[in-house]
Amino acid sequence: MEDLFEYYVANNACPTYADFNSDVELSNYELLRRNVFYRLFFPVSWFPGKKVLVFGPDTGENELVFAKWGAELTLVEPNLGAHSFIHKYFEKFNLSSSLKQIVETNLLDFNTNDQYDLIDAEGFIYTVKPNSSWINKTAACLRKEGYLVIHYMERYGSFMELLLKAIYSRVKLERNDIEGIEIAKILFLNKWNSISHTRKIESWFMDVIINPFVRMRYFIDAGELLKDTFDGGFCIHSSWPNYRDTNEVYWIKSQLDKNKNLRADLKYIEKSRLSHLLGCKSFLFEENEEIKSNLNTLVELVDNLIDLWTKEACELAVECIDNIMIQINKSSLYSDGKDVDEVNAIMIMFKQIFYYMGLHEVDELIYFCQKDKIFISTWGVPTHYAIFQRN
Repeated sequence: MEDLFEYYVANNACPTYADFNSDVELSNYELLRRNVFYRLFFPVSWFPGKKVLVFGPDTGENELVFAKWGAELTLVEPNLGAHSFIHKYFEKFNLSSSLKQIVETNLLDFNTNDQYDLIDAEGFIYTVKPNSSWINKTAACLRKEGYLVIHYMERYGSFMELLLKAIYSRVKLERNDIEGIEIAKILFLNKWNSISHTRKIESWFMDVIINPFVRMRYFIDAGELLKDTFDGGFCIHSSWPNYRDTNEVYWIKSQLDKNKNLRADLKYIEKSRLSHLLGCKSFLFEENEEIKSNLNTLVELVDNLIDLWTKEACELAVECIDNIMIQINKSSLYSDGKDVDEVNAIMIMFKQIFYYMGLHEVDELIYFCQKDKIFISTWGVPTHYAIFQRN
């Protein structure tokens, strides 16, 4: 299975389908999208009359919002089964005039002579390898100074997703007489129900826990993304979490040095790794090679535990966490007291998880996942958003 869409087709699923039935439901969703673009410093007043190309729209919820904002849309969706949902949506909400065409192909096979003002490629983009392939394709479709909007699974921010998959695999090893989704409910239903969501845990189970593309080999490192897009003719406009070195101060009319800005942004990302992994403010004032090395080892260990459980790997993961905590205590974090307490609590929670995973009986692990408040509330920052501008 080479493409993420093939995984959804094989499971007869449209992962983002929200079944909007009223203007109120669409308006509520539009507010969520408006908040996303607000955080990305991109005004929705920019959209009227703009030509927008969307790769992988699935059933078209985001595209309804673009249409409401006045954009002219071309959608590229390889899953033919999603096309009927898109047409019905646009007809239901009287937005069909904004939908110019739907093309049944994937990103790399799409060809056009048009130049677009904005390209949106959210969700699946991290699975297209190498990065240069989709960067070059989108650059070819954009007008000069056009924008590329993506969201993707980030290597360190997705640590918690990998940990949940490893926990599931560990319990399934002992409870192989129980259906997979039932194991997921036993472990994660309390966690899932602790957040505001619009879908059932069955959908999340398919989208994360058993999804073969939610693995480290597909995730994109934020620093590598900045370098690859820069080499492909893009500069970062904005992101969430923030990648830009916002502490830089200089005369606003001075000549821009984009190479210098890139180097500063890469350092800023290195200092933000811990924040991305933990999902809370834990910015380092200085780069720390010990923390960087141990974070990298920790992510690799957890990814390996999904396929093969060993007590030794769990013990090594605890060592990595201890090393990170030692370095955190030696370093200065850009956090207030509450943030520091949260960082320590999450790291201790991780240690407990690996301790229980290392045991030959999983009852304690199951109970911990059902009851521990820190575990239930911790999600990391798996999905990163970024807007790039073509030079």
